[in-house]
Amino acid sequence: MCASAQATLLVEARDWLLHQSHEIFRLLTCTACGHIYQSPRPSIAGIDAYYPDDYLPFLRAIEDEKHWWKRLDRRYGHNRRCMTVHQAAGQVGRLLDVGCATGIFLDGMRRLGWQVVGVEPSSSAARYARERFGLPIFKGRLEETSFATGAFDVITLWDVLEHIHDPQQTLDEVARLLKPGGLLVFSVPNPDSLEAQGLGCYWAGWDLPRHLNLFRLPHLRQHLALRGLQIERVRSFMLGYILLIMSLEYRWRAEGRDATLLSRLLRSWPLRLLSVPYYAGPANWFNWSSVMVVFARRDTGEKQ
Repeated sequence: MCASAQATLLVEARDWLLHQSHEIFRLLTCTACGHIYQSPRPSIAGIDAYYPDDYLPFLRAIEDEKHWWKRLDRRYGHNRRCMTVHQAAGQVGRLLDVGCATGIFLDGMRRLGWQVVGVEPSSSAARYARERFGLPIFKGRLEETSFATGAFDVITLWDVLEHIHDPQQTLDEVARLLKPGGLLVFSVPNPDSLEAQGLGCYWAGWDLPRHLNLFRLPHLRQHLALRGLQIERVRSFMLGYILLIMSLEYRWRAEGRDATLLSRLLRSWPLRLLSVPYYAGPANWFNWSSVMVVFARRDTGEKQ
């Protein structure tokens, strides 16, 4: 991010999610600017091997979920995400979702009256979004599209920026595509969260080797300000408890212990409900959770 080659080792870990091999991946911290990045890292062509068709974010439609309680759970989170963006924007318009996966968020925003477009590099996920929801999806990378300057009122990137090889280029393109006064909403792992500090290399937010870059909030402010984007607020209302459970499962499995009973207990409704006051309260208010959601506004260009 700053062109410096000087860095210190932050984390070494395996691919805890897929368990494909005993490869060790490394995250470094730049000594010049503090940015966290993976080195060495898979190439753009080679990293596809770590995104199988059943990769966790490639979810099928909520209506196609077999179990009613899973449908209820997913519907709650989905509606909350859609309404948060809808209310933050203030009025409907054109929305672009970068890394739209199987199109579930886009379908929800379309139901709220938005004109929607998606960009997705996975062929299978893009095809599902087109066929299941009839959505306009560009298969590829954002930089390969030909959208007009200022074409969108809102741009979203849900758990995407950390996966991109060249985040500078992506942020430049996002700034170009947003209308003056347009809204950018994105979620990224929070390397300064309490979970990251307490769980070390087992924290699910590292997600090596898929996460190529991790961003601290002060650095995000700088990168966005350089492109005429000002952060309005930061929230941590998504997936915090789920990432905590995943991290604990990774640790138990790495130690050779059976995580089945632990997982069932932690994922049970009573314990999930007990976690709500913390994750909806202090973790959200003070950005302590594993995922931070950033709301930033494009400068209008008008002089004050």
